[in-house]
Amino acid sequence: MSLRPLSGADPKSAILSRGPLWQLPGISGTGLIVMAAMGFGLNPLFARLLIADGLGAEMISLYRFIIPAVLLCWALRVAPALRPEVGRMLLLGAGNGVAIFGYFYALEVIPAASVIVIYYTYPVFSVIVGWLLFGRMPGGNTIVAALLIAVAASLAVRPEGLSAGQGLALAGSFLAPLMIALQIQYLSAPRLDMKPLSRIAWGSLGHLLVLIPLVVWLAPVRLLPQSDIAVMATLGIAIAAAVLPQLLFIVGAARCQPERTAVAGALELIVAMCCGALLLGDSLGRLEITAVVLILMALFIRDSESLSIAGQDPAGNLSAPER
Repeated sequence: MSLRPLSGADPKSAILSRGPLWQLPGISGTGLIVMAAMGFGLNPLFARLLIADGLGAEMISLYRFIIPAVLLCWALRVAPALRPEVGRMLLLGAGNGVAIFGYFYALEVIPAASVIVIYYTYPVFSVIVGWLLFGRMPGGNTIVAALLIAVAASLAVRPEGLSAGQGLALAGSFLAPLMIALQIQYLSAPRLDMKPLSRIAWGSLGHLLVLIPLVVWLAPVRLLPQSDIAVMATLGIAIAAAVLPQLLFIVGAARCQPERTAVAGALELIVAMCCGALLLGDSLGRLEITAVVLILMALFIRDSESLSIAGQDPAGNLSAPER
C-alpha cells in the first residue's frame, strides 16, 4: 500500500509559501538543497565541539531543537483544517528526535568518520523508502547515484575493532538516515499545504516531545555550555545547522524529485568531513578521500526523469502546476 497526496493537492506547490527567498530568479530546487546541505553539514562540527565541552548527546539534541521551537513559536498557529498535517509533523519530529539522539550519541563513543558517513547514506534509504512506502519507482541514474553513495559509505565505515557497546551505537546510528529519507519522501509531496516556518515549528515541537522526557530520565550532570566556543556552537547547531537549512530544505524539496533531493543533500558529507579535517584535525585517509570522490560523482549524475516533472523546467525552477 502506498502513501499518496490527497486528491486535489498539488505536490509541487504544497509546501511553498510566498516570500522573497524562494521567489529569487535563478534559484532552482537543487540549488536550495545544496545550500541547505552546506548548513546541515556543520552539525557534526558543532556537536563535537559541544561533546568536547562536556555536554552529552541528550543535551546537544535538546538544544538543537528547543532554540528553534522557541524562536518559531509564533508560527505554531495554523488553521484548524491543518491539524492532520500538524499531527504528521509531530510524528516526523518525534521519530527524528530519537534518531538524532542516536546520531549524536554515536559521535561520542565511536570514530566520527564512520558515524558521519553512515548518516549520509540517506540517499540510499530514500530510494528504498520512496519505492516501498510511496510507490515511487526511481530512475536508472538515480539508482546508480545511490549505489555510488552506498559504496562510498562502505569504504569509510570500519566496524572492526569496535566493542559490543560501540557496535550497538553504530547500528543505532542507521536510524538517522532512515528518518531523513522518510522526511525527504513526505516533504516532496505532503498531503496538506502548510507554510515552511510552521512546518519547522511543529517539527521542532515533535522533537521536544521525545527529547525533554529523555533528558529528565537520563538526568545529565552538565546542563549548560561552559566555554565561549561551546556557547557559539550551541547557537550554531540550532540556527546555522538547523533553522536556516531546514527552511531551504523544505522549500527546495518541493521543487525537486525526492531522489534528486537526497543525492544533492549528500553534499553534507563532504562539508562535514572537510570541517573535521580542517578545523578539528581529523585525518582523511585514502578510503575517506575515495568516498568523497564517489559522492561528487553521484552529485553530477543527472536523472532525465527530473526534467519531466509537471510544472518544473529543466533548470529546476517551479512554474505553474499542470494538474
